[in-house]
Amino acid sequence: MKKILLLSPNKGKRMKTTQNIIKLLLATTLVFALSACGSKSKTEDTNITVEENTTTIPTVTLKSLMLTVDKISLNKEENTTVKVEATYTDNTTKDVTQEVEWISDKQDAVSVQNHTLTAKKDGNVTVQAKVGATLSNKINLNITWIVDGHVLPPEPDPTVNNATLLGIDVNDNGVRDDVERWIYEEYKDKHPIYIDIAMQASRGYKLILETPERAKEIHNEVRKARHCKYYYMYSAKYFNEPILIKRDFSTKYLRKKLYYNTQERKDAYTQYDTLLSGGSYTLPSHNERKSACDFNTSKY
Repeated sequence: MKKILLLSPNKGKRMKTTQNIIKLLLATTLVFALSACGSKSKTEDTNITVEENTTTIPTVTLKSLMLTVDKISLNKEENTTVKVEATYTDNTTKDVTQEVEWISDKQDAVSVQNHTLTAKKDGNVTVQAKVGATLSNKINLNITWIVDGHVLPPEPDPTVNNATLLGIDVNDNGVRDDVERWIYEEYKDKHPIYIDIAMQASRGYKLILETPERAKEIHNEVRKARHCKYYYMYSAKYFNEPILIKRDFSTKYLRKKLYYNTQERKDAYTQYDTLLSGGSYTLPSHNERKSACDFNTSKY
């Protein structure tokens, strides 16, 4: 026999309301759960984005400079190629030759334009490149001065050179080094015989410093350079030889201002000149003048 449960209308209504409340609670719980997941996911995504934005690129800085020179032995006024290569902290390299500051222990000895170094003065010279506070390696250059195959002696220290009567003559050719350098600079663009005659004249001036008291004995030797000069100015044409000196040149400056440039040297010359007073001296003939040259004239 079936039993029939009869609910009162109010009780049925209460049950339905209870069910609706349970459904609402379940739905609310689900929404909160989903919100929490979404917030977490959004937070994680945000964190990742922030981490990507704060990533920095390492700073690249100059690490070293390398200076290279094609030639380290140069003649005066000769050029050579230079290059300065920069290496950076990321191991990349770059040619910075035109951006560097040049440093030398003798600033007037070399000049650098772009990739070309020019030797301006003879001697041993050190060069180095600089960018900011970074220095390159040092290069030692040996600069010589050669004129017509002749290597000039280095410029002497004036104090040391003028401290003695004869001065400094490192190549021992009978001509003081400062005088020799002046002669080659003065006459380098003229016919080579100008240099030969000026050098001979200087060797004669040395005789005066050494023995001024023998003035009359050494007079002819001292004057030989002048006789040689006149041969190649006037006499050569009579012997079918070329006139090599088209215009007279005087060694007066060489003698008075350069060779006898200290009081001791001037006094020696004054003694020599005074002792010649009252003497009688014969000039050589045309055919004798050439023999007065003390250098090899066959090359001319």
